[in-house]
Order: sequence, then C-alpha cells, then structure tokens
Amino acid sequence: MKCTMLFLVLSMVVLMAQPGECIFGWIIKGIKDLDKDQLDQEDLDQDQLDQEDLDQDQLDQEDLDKQQLDKRSYQSARRRFD
Repeated sequence: MKCTMLFLVLSMVVLMAQPGECIFGWIIKGIKDLDKDQLDQEDLDQDQLDQEDLDQDQLDQEDLDKQQLDKRSYQSARRRFD
C-alpha cells in the first residue's frame, strides 16, 4: 500500500510539473537566448555596414555631381573666352 501511494504521489508530481522546469530546460533556454542575441547582433552589424555603404555611395555621387558641375562651368567659361 505504501509503494502504491508513493508511486501515485510521485506520478502526480511528475505530471503536474511544467515542461522546462528542470535544469535542462534552463540550459536549453539559455543557449537559445544566446544564439538569438548573437543573430540580432549580426543583423545590427550587417545593417550598420549596409548604411555605411549607402552613405559612401551618396558621398561618391555628390563628388561626381560636383565634378560634372565644375566641368560644365569650366566649359561654359571657356566658350565665353573663345
């Protein structure tokens, strides 16, 4: 009778426990959180690199536009003297 009662009590304890309430659940959750944080950091790094590339492209385009404007101004001034 004692064994049956012990078995029933332990069975209830096991069945009532929520999944992940053990040390293995904490470890797995911690690993998932670390992996998620690392992926988020990689995404942020990639976004920052993309933004830097866009900024550099914009600066290059501005320099090119300025060179073209200077070239047109030079050609216009040269025509006036010819």
